[in-house]
Amino acid sequence: MTEQQIVVLVASLFGVVAGLVLLSRFLVNVGSDRIAVLERRFIGKELSPGRVFALQGEVGFKAEYLAPGLHFILWPITRVVAKPRFITIGANELGIVEATDGAALPAGRIFADDPAGQQHDNFQLPVEFLAHGGIRGKQLRFLTNGTFKIHPGLFKVTKIVKTVVPEGQIGVITAADGAPLAPGQLLGRSVPDHDNFQKAEAFLKNGGQKGPQIDFLRPGTYNINTEIFKVEISDAIRIGENEIGIVDARDGLSMARSDVVVHTPEDVNSFQDGQLFLDKGGKRGPQENILTPGTYYINPYMFAVSKRKQALVRQGEVAVLISNIGKDPSEFEPETDGPHPDGSRTRHVVPKGFRGIQREVLGPGAYNINPLAYSVIIIPTTTRSVDWSAEKAKSREITGFDPFQVVSHDGFEMKVEVRCQYRILPENAPYVVQKIGSVEELETNVIHPQIDGIFRAQVSRSPAIAYQQNRAEEQKAAEEAVRQDLAKYRVEVVSVMITNIHLPEALMKTTQQKNLAEQEKSMYDAKKDAEQRRIEFEKTRAEADAQVKIISAEAGIKVAQHEARQVEERARGDAAKVQLIAEAEASKTKQIGDAEASVVQSKGEAQAKAYRDQVDALTAQGVTTVEVMKAISTAGLKITPDIIVGGAGDGVEGGGLVQVLLAQLVRQQRAEVSPQAITSPPAPPTA
Repeated sequence: MTEQQIVVLVASLFGVVAGLVLLSRFLVNVGSDRIAVLERRFIGKELSPGRVFALQGEVGFKAEYLAPGLHFILWPITRVVAKPRFITIGANELGIVEATDGAALPAGRIFADDPAGQQHDNFQLPVEFLAHGGIRGKQLRFLTNGTFKIHPGLFKVTKIVKTVVPEGQIGVITAADGAPLAPGQLLGRSVPDHDNFQKAEAFLKNGGQKGPQIDFLRPGTYNINTEIFKVEISDAIRIGENEIGIVDARDGLSMARSDVVVHTPEDVNSFQDGQLFLDKGGKRGPQENILTPGTYYINPYMFAVSKRKQALVRQGEVAVLISNIGKDPSEFEPETDGPHPDGSRTRHVVPKGFRGIQREVLGPGAYNINPLAYSVIIIPTTTRSVDWSAEKAKSREITGFDPFQVVSHDGFEMKVEVRCQYRILPENAPYVVQKIGSVEELETNVIHPQIDGIFRAQVSRSPAIAYQQNRAEEQKAAEEAVRQDLAKYRVEVVSVMITNIHLPEALMKTTQQKNLAEQEKSMYDAKKDAEQRRIEFEKTRAEADAQVKIISAEAGIKVAQHEARQVEERARGDAAKVQLIAEAEASKTKQIGDAEASVVQSKGEAQAKAYRDQVDALTAQGVTTVEVMKAISTAGLKITPDIIVGGAGDGVEGGGLVQVLLAQLVRQQRAEVSPQAITSPPAPPTA
């Protein structure tokens, strides 16, 4: 190839390249996810005063941009400045828009209204935005999730996350723009159609006010322009079991100076609608109504809530209410309350609807009572004890004081321990509160000083020992005195007891010694009486034993008499029978008798001869003595000793020896005679 041809080729290539470069200036290709920002130079109209971006025919950065595709431009009059990407807003994001050009903001405004409305298509048509009165500055309208062709020079987009209010919480709103609050006004009033502050433009157009808002957000997700609406997440109000919520309104009408709490308007029970509270004429200050257990979505800018415990009345107690609300008690004329025992009238114990001590009491249970509206005083109705003892009581039903330090009439210092038991009937509880205030004040300021004075007066009038000896009488007198005093306060006394009396040690020793001596004397007297009674008892017992024998003897005599009569009658019968038998056998017996008579006669004669021989041998006195001894031996009687040795007696020589021989003879005869022969009658002679 020749040099000339090379030159021509190079020139041709250069021309092609130059043509392509020149063509690229006139033809602009914009990608599918981009736009092209343009600038007009050299030829055209000047920008309007205060404007930043050029419209049709004006020199400057153009408000118009090129959409994706191939475009022809009049280069070099118009050139492409940049090709930014589309703006993408995520599902949980919002795009806050700030316009760098447009009409000026009205005086006092911070955020721009959107007069162009839907004509600028979410700021994607900047020419329409400017042509239809778009306002420079931060826009009330924002971009929601999606992809947008936004001119980056005209509209600055800041991404923010959506507003999420978790369950159990609320979103409290403070508006950065709007009408000013009225003097004394605390919160911006509720306006319609702002859709939970998601339509800022509607909020402002409808008179939304700048500052803390009375409306708030409940749990949920919201598209809120946080540049204009600051959202503060706050916990919902939770009132637990056995709790109540005391509500204090921070906005509303002024409360009267005499009010302690203000009446809550009707239909405003939960305080979750602050605007309704104001529309109903609610007043600022502590509210009469309370919150019961539950969860409440309450604007903390509008209402302050404090938690209190429920009023708990236990078994054996009543609750007396002192009302701080209601009609003035001076309007109440008691009809059923007569004079009190002390002569006064209980005008401050009033029925329901009046301020003061309520006549009706509350029984055992849990009550939702506003402690600001009603003061609750618990009065026990069971028997309570007040002790003045060395050991302080630990039970809550017993109040303890030190024992009474008193001086007796005879000058001895002594301690007296006392227990007082009392009770308050439920219907008398309001009057006890009216006169005294509480059970603690009753025991400390009434019962204690009264009983102290009563016992000091009693002891001072009595010697120490006498007071202890008369303890029962002194206790009874003290109880009656206390009962009369406490009746003035409608308190019923159950008992007053002297539990212990501490006498001085020296007096105790003297008394003990005296008592011991008296007891010893009494013991000796008792022993003497016992011995005397024992002697009398023994005498009585001996007489009783002898009486038994006498009675037995008398009974034996009577038995013997009856037996003798029986034997006598039986003998008479037997005699009659024998007589009959004898008469029958008389003849026979006579014959036998005659035969025996001769025998007996022969025996008698022989025996008579034997007696005569004995008399000759022993003398008549000796024979007599032998016969007597036989008779005695036959009877079994022992009248003389076995052997008696002595001298002669009665002038008979050898008398002592004769007596010995006679005694020996008697023993021999008794030995020869058998018991049967002695006891059995002699057998009749045989024929």
